[in-house]
Amino acid sequence: MSAPNEAKASSAGHGHDDHPSHCENCKAELQGHYCHACGQSVHNPVRNLGHALEEVFESFWHLDGRVFRTLRDLLSPGKVAREYLAGRRVRYIPPLRLFVIVSVMTFFVAQFAIHVESNTHFDIDTAQSTTVRLGNVKKQMRDADSVAEVEELRARMVGELRTAAAAAPVARNAIEASIVSVHRQADKRIELLKAEQGLDAEQVATQRAEGERLAGAPRPGSIDAAKNLAEVERLRDERIAALQAQRAQATPQSRESSDYAGLIRQANLEAGCRIAQLQVAHAGRSEGAGLRAPDRQRYGEVECDNSEGPLSFNGRPWDPKTNPLKVEWWPQFANDWLNRQVGKGEVNFQRATKDPALYIHALIGAIPSALFLMVPIFALLLKIAYVGSGRGYLEHLVVALYSHIYLCLALLAMFVLMLLGDAIAPHWAGVVWLKGLAIGLLWTWMPIYLLIMEKRVYANGWPLTLLRYLLIGSAYFFLLSLATVALMTAAIVRM
Repeated sequence: MSAPNEAKASSAGHGHDDHPSHCENCKAELQGHYCHACGQSVHNPVRNLGHALEEVFESFWHLDGRVFRTLRDLLSPGKVAREYLAGRRVRYIPPLRLFVIVSVMTFFVAQFAIHVESNTHFDIDTAQSTTVRLGNVKKQMRDADSVAEVEELRARMVGELRTAAAAAPVARNAIEASIVSVHRQADKRIELLKAEQGLDAEQVATQRAEGERLAGAPRPGSIDAAKNLAEVERLRDERIAALQAQRAQATPQSRESSDYAGLIRQANLEAGCRIAQLQVAHAGRSEGAGLRAPDRQRYGEVECDNSEGPLSFNGRPWDPKTNPLKVEWWPQFANDWLNRQVGKGEVNFQRATKDPALYIHALIGAIPSALFLMVPIFALLLKIAYVGSGRGYLEHLVVALYSHIYLCLALLAMFVLMLLGDAIAPHWAGVVWLKGLAIGLLWTWMPIYLLIMEKRVYANGWPLTLLRYLLIGSAYFFLLSLATVALMTAAIVRM
């Protein structure tokens, strides 16, 4: 047919309501809203904005009532899965499509609902340039080898915190909570040392008094006690010179077994941290309220508690050249790639340690991928557990998909409650209690929902269903944890 004739036929085929009488795709006569020959809709999205928007939503949701019916029936454990498996599929959204949409929506909302304070290390510069640096209290207490050392740590930390509390009344509640934590950790460590070293009450009291005395005086030769840059450089150079002299006089065997390079590196790191602390304190005095957080970061690392680095192999800190991680049966290029990833991971894990929000974002990013990977594994576990049920793997996969869809919807409801609670709490404190109650009920209902769903879909007795449910659940959550940790680690390495 020529172009003019086609245009004429097309024009003639449209009624007053702008609906064609023949399909614009295959020219078959239309008898409804869809062509019986090719399935194309009678509505043309390029001629009507409403139809265009409808087509966009329909591509994802098929907004013909199925989305609302599916979500409504999901509230009844096992109903959608049973109906779908029984062949009554047209009334529901296909499970894979719904799972993808719901999981994406859930963890998109999670990015806004979950927040973590970026600075978990207490760090306040007072008007007297006193810097409170608790760091990892548990680690410092655990490393203390005597009651005197524990008591010295306790006295120093509590003294600095009380000074900060006087200078920053707005943070008094948080500081008092930190003081309670310091006392608790110190008491636990003293009790452990008392049992390990067989100390009596008099010996403990003597060592405690000695620790308090030491806390009142600066540690001799400590870089942390240096008052200015010149003193930091002098103490650093003295310590490094002593280590270099020891290394020069040591036997080859002793030099091999002792990590002199690591000790020298530690002295340089401590000096760098102390110099940064002094610079931040000076900037705080000179700039006052004008000191910006990005400027503080540019002055250098001020937290020295974890300066030795989190990674070690063969009893020594990891180093890509002197102490690399090697897999013997891997080729050299693969080991080189592995150590590049380890290097990235070390840097990013240190970043995440100082900003736990990075951990949370990595976790939120890892969970959807982990769930997507675990759906076919969950179906396989169902197939194994119900091996004599006569159901094929794809039928178990439908059950797995609808189970995960409900879990995502429950999580989405929790995240929405968090957002609403955060928005309403400043105006009505009671919403915090209601939010906590609702989230607690959702957490309680989730495993009960899955148990009832399994019972209704597979129609076994309660004892056998409960046994299979516990075995499948234990294996599933173990594998899910492994997958989440692996994907979260990979996400942090790639940051």
